[in-house]
Amino acid sequence: MKGASDMTIFDTLTERFSDSRFGMFYRQYQTLILCAILAVFLGSSWLGNVMLIESESKYYNPLYDGTFTALRYASYAAMALCILCALGLRQYRLWPFVIYAAVTGLVFFFSRSTEFMILMLAIGSMAVLPRKTLFRVVLIIQTAALTIIPLFAALGLFPNVIMDTQRTRYSLGFTWVTSAPVLFVFASMLFLHLERKRLSGWTFIFLLQLATALFILTDTKMAFFTTMLVLVIAVIWWQKPHWLNWLENRWVKLVILWLPVILTIVAVLLAVFYTDSGFMARLNGMLSGRLANAAEAWQKYGLSLFGQNIVWTGQGITYKPSMHYLYVDCSYLNILLNYGLVFLLLVLYWCRQVVLDLYRRHDMLYLAFFVVILLFSFLEVRLANPLYDPFIIAAGSYLGLADRRKEPVYE
Repeated sequence: MKGASDMTIFDTLTERFSDSRFGMFYRQYQTLILCAILAVFLGSSWLGNVMLIESESKYYNPLYDGTFTALRYASYAAMALCILCALGLRQYRLWPFVIYAAVTGLVFFFSRSTEFMILMLAIGSMAVLPRKTLFRVVLIIQTAALTIIPLFAALGLFPNVIMDTQRTRYSLGFTWVTSAPVLFVFASMLFLHLERKRLSGWTFIFLLQLATALFILTDTKMAFFTTMLVLVIAVIWWQKPHWLNWLENRWVKLVILWLPVILTIVAVLLAVFYTDSGFMARLNGMLSGRLANAAEAWQKYGLSLFGQNIVWTGQGITYKPSMHYLYVDCSYLNILLNYGLVFLLLVLYWCRQVVLDLYRRHDMLYLAFFVVILLFSFLEVRLANPLYDPFIIAAGSYLGLADRRKEPVYE
């Protein structure tokens, strides 16, 4: 009887909210509100990711930093309010939401990570937004960031710092030299996916020129080679789409479905059994010290169920060669160390759901792109970063957090 009473109270509260003036207003303009909040969140995050916000550098501007910090916090509060409104409108499915809320609370309690909480707010609030709409908003903001920030750096409005004493690597206004080229990788995939019906040879020439310019200015080889792979895949789909049909082979499908798990196991084994000699040492050198950093981090922090509070060292313009550098670039190992095994399993399940969804829709172009993201994330910590990967923002939709909306099929 108590459970029935509780359910009656919940029904009464949600009915009152649905029938209220605010509830009806929110339901009518929900898509527009969510798009605006997502744009503010991503836009303020990217504009807050320039040299002017580095408090320990000579470029620090407190007014600029304060303005975009306030905008980001306003977007966080707005996303939390949208989750409450969606609850009031009964747009979430019960058990997926219970799991979402429990994992969010537990991982945040143990990790104390504000980045994790921001990610979960974005996932929860945007779960009811149609994916195509979400992807278009993300593409607009990513394109704006890749245009405005380097342009302002070229005009001298943002500092364009050379961030390597041995190589000429320009930051292009961002706080880290790889930000622009890696963002270009994700934005290119999203653009080619959404604009697939309007592709032309000039499109590929333009993207190739931009990728080459970013490579020359930042000397980021991995991002450049990944962009080339993305363009080759897109050209194949544009001219000979049937060449991608091999992705539907049952053995290939099996490998792709288990690819995130395989990459996770490989990452953990490399961290556990790394030795600074022989082949491992040479491979570590080729990967810019990533294996040694991963091994040190694993020995220092190890496995946890719900994550732990880790303060990584050696990032940003304030980093000096004399400082100790410790950061794990592999997304799978980074997630495991920071947020624990439970959240990693949720991420792996999300990856599987994305792959299955793309197979159901026979979207071989975006499936190939997602495989690129999975492989690229083995070396770059971008898989669960909402500023780069649009799939993670739409994770709530893929995990069935909200009532399913019919998504368009791309041809």
